[in-house]
Amino acid sequence: MTGDVALSDLTTAARIANGGQGTVFRLSDPPGTLLKLYHPGTAVLSDELGRLIDLAGDLREVPVALPSGRVFDGGRCVGLLMPEAPERFVTTLAGRRRLLELQFLLYPRRAMWAELALPTGVERRRLAVAYVELFQALHHNDVVVGDVSMRNLLWTLAGGPGVFAIDCDGFRLAGRPPAVRPVDTVGWGDPARPREITLDSDRYKVALVTLRVLLGSHTMTPEEVCAGEFPSLGPELTALARHAVRPGRRPLAECWLGALAAES
Repeated sequence: MTGDVALSDLTTAARIANGGQGTVFRLSDPPGTLLKLYHPGTAVLSDELGRLIDLAGDLREVPVALPSGRVFDGGRCVGLLMPEAPERFVTTLAGRRRLLELQFLLYPRRAMWAELALPTGVERRRLAVAYVELFQALHHNDVVVGDVSMRNLLWTLAGGPGVFAIDCDGFRLAGRPPAVRPVDTVGWGDPARPREITLDSDRYKVALVTLRVLLGSHTMTPEEVCAGEFPSLGPELTALARHAVRPGRRPLAECWLGALAAES
């Protein structure tokens, strides 16, 4: 389902998540579509949301769940439609259906994860490459991700290592305001604290994702790499981490891809 729709025309099947900005429901019709209803009081720039929806055609090959439609009620934009993550990014843990979130790659294995197949070192590097390629494709289209967290980046080994981004209404075109109030997940922010989220601040987060996936750490930062010794990274990745701490001079995604290939 795409385009603008009235809330009254939608039939929800089940509430599946509740976050800081809204509640997500799985629609019974059409299948594979989710509805995100913003909490009361959430300001939505519907025109900017429309710009994200218009990007879908250019990014059809990019593994992201971009909004596919706006939901209106009483003339006000109150939510959005978006595709559900493909089934290969879903697993079952302790009898519960769970998305394969980035967090599973960044913490030591927990008892409730015992049945989860985690990547080998080679597969972990391929996942890092896939995440960097995701950012690369978005940045080439002047799309700023903004908020990055362990919850909105997914991964899978089914059918080969792959990644997928969800909760994408925080994306925005470079130089444009976000559709909804921007957030920055604790522990994933740009330490330079820029006045606005930019492609440069996104590049710092490319460094965070890459280093954390490779080292299996949920707290690793480029600054920590600069202060310590991490021989498993190799000289090229370590050098990129040093550049990533410098606002305005942060490496492009292409640089990380080149280093990942060289160090493999």
